[in-house]
Amino acid sequence: MTTVKTNGAGEAAAPAFSLDVPVRFAETDAMGVVHHSVYIIWFEAARVAWMDAVEMPYCEFAAGGHHFSVTGVRGEYRAPARFGDTVRVTATVRHLRSRQVSFDYVVTNAVTGQLLMTGATDHICVDLAGCMARIPDAVMVRLQAGMEKLAKAQEAVLG
Repeated sequence: MTTVKTNGAGEAAAPAFSLDVPVRFAETDAMGVVHHSVYIIWFEAARVAWMDAVEMPYCEFAAGGHHFSVTGVRGEYRAPARFGDTVRVTATVRHLRSRQVSFDYVVTNAVTGQLLMTGATDHICVDLAGCMARIPDAVMVRLQAGMEKLAKAQEAVLG
C-alpha cells in the first residue's frame, strides 16, 4: 500500500496547490453570498488543477480508463464570499493509497487572506464500468514523482 508521508501531527507532508477563482454573479444567492454548493465545484477545480501541477492531468487519467469517484465531501463554512471577490482554493493530498485518494481544502479570500471555508473530499478509483479498481501503477509513479517535484519547487520558493 502506498500512502503519503505525514508529519508528527498527522498532517499531510504532500505539497499544496492553490487556484485563484473570481466569484461570478451566478454563483451567489439572493443574499449576495456565494451559494454553499459552489464551494464543492471549486474543490473540484482545485483538485483537477492540482493533478495538472503534479504532471498527471485528470483528462489523461480518465482517457486511461479510470476516474476518481467522490465517496465523501465535508466542509465547514467560516465566512461568506461575495460577487467580485477572488477566492484562493488550496488543495493538498491527505492520503494516497492503492485505490483511494483524499484531499483537504482551504478556501480564503485571495486579497485579505480571510479564512472562508475548510473542507475535504474522499475518492475511490473506478474503472469505466464504475467498479472499484487499483490506481494503475504508472499513475501512482507519476503522482508520487509529480508531488516530489512540486514539493521541491515550493521549498525553493520558500527558501
